[in-house]
Formats: sequence, C-alpha cells, structure tokens
Amino acid sequence: MEPTTIILFIAAAFPAIFFILYIDMIDKKKPEPWQMLLLTALVGAVLAFAITKSGLSFIPKGLPVTEGHSIPESFVIGFLGLAIPAEVAKWIALLVSSSINKHYDEFLDGVVYSVSLAMGFVWIWSVWFMTDAIDASSFELVEKCIYIILILVPIHLSSSTVMGYFFALTKVKNKFKNYTLSLLLPILITGVLCSLFFMLGNQWAFYIVAES
Repeated sequence: MEPTTIILFIAAAFPAIFFILYIDMIDKKKPEPWQMLLLTALVGAVLAFAITKSGLSFIPKGLPVTEGHSIPESFVIGFLGLAIPAEVAKWIALLVSSSINKHYDEFLDGVVYSVSLAMGFVWIWSVWFMTDAIDASSFELVEKCIYIILILVPIHLSSSTVMGYFFALTKVKNKFKNYTLSLLLPILITGVLCSLFFMLGNQWAFYIVAES
C-alpha cells in the first residue's frame, strides 16, 4: 500500500472518530468502554467492505456522479443498491451486539452502538470515494470532501440515530413494533436521501449551497 493511500485511509477515519466520541460524551451517566466502541466501528467497517466487495451494494467509485439518473434508476440505486444492504447489515450487527455485549445496559446505548457501527461504514466508504482523488484536480478533491462531510456523514448519522433510538425502545415496550421501525425507518431515510442525490447528479452541491 502506497504512503498516500495509507494517509488517506487514516484521514478518512477522523469524522467517524469524532462522532463516536461525541455521541459517547452525551452518555455521561455511564460512558461505554472505548475498546467496545472501537470494536463496534471496526465491525461496521468490515461489513461495509464486505457488502461493497461482494456486489451486494452498488457504490460507484467516482462519486459524486456527474450526470443525474432517472427517477426509477435513482430509487433502485438508493434503496436496493445502498440503503437496504447497509441498513440491514447494521441492524443485524446491532441485534447481535445488544445480545452479547454486557456493556449494553442503558437506554442510550442503542444510539451509541448504532452510531459507532454507522461510522465504521462512513470510514470505509469515505476511503472508497476518495481513492481515485489522489491524482485528481483540487476542485474534484474538495468536491469529494464536501460530499463526505455534508452528505455521507449526515445520512449515516441520522439513520443510525433513528435505528438506535427505536432499538432502545425494544427494551421497554412493544418489541415487534420498535424492532420493525428500527429497521424500516433507517432504510427509508437512507434510501430517499441517496435517491435524491443520484437524481441531482453533480447539481447536488448547488442545492446545498443555495439552501444554506
């Protein structure tokens, strides 16, 4: 592995580390062991790598895309290619973690571990998007960085927070309903947002700037 790739691999971990530490700081009453958070993030990273390499998830390596897709194509990519494989993988991992992790003993832990899993995905997919930017122009590099900060991280952060919240509710009431919501709502959030992104193509940056 070339030095520039190693640096990129390490740098891509910063957003993930920041949000893992931040979400754990919110859990002031009983913070989770950092080893468990790191392990959870690594599980997310392995899952992201596995579903991408296996072809279960459609991750175009040149994101952001230059041309917008049609509405049907966008929803196929957004849901079947991204949201469903990613959110199902995270949900199963969170289910297993909550069953065997002795530190999973508070309501907020559902959110803490869900976000940690999601940030593992963000780490690997950030590297995936940036690997062809080493020799790219400065504009392309900045565009990809903005994509990661303003789109990739918020999508996974929001969907994982929702997943963790409803997952935590299963400990106190209506398990079937909240397990179902903890899976379906993150799929809906990720799928819709990703579909909109693919519909816009390279115009996504204009809409973000115009609305900010």
